[in-house]
Amino acid sequence: MAGKVKSKTDVSARADAKNSARLCSLCGNKVEVVMSVSPTGKKSMRRLCCGN
Repeated sequence: MAGKVKSKTDVSARADAKNSARLCSLCGNKVEVVMSVSPTGKKSMRRLCCGN
């Protein structure tokens, strides 16, 4: 082999995007993402901030 093959995916850019904080458009605080389970068993991701 002529050396290491460069990855097509920019791993550092993906890590930066994942670690960047999502800010609330109303109050400007960080939005918390949680998984909620309904009584019927359906799972959904919810974004929680400023009572919404």
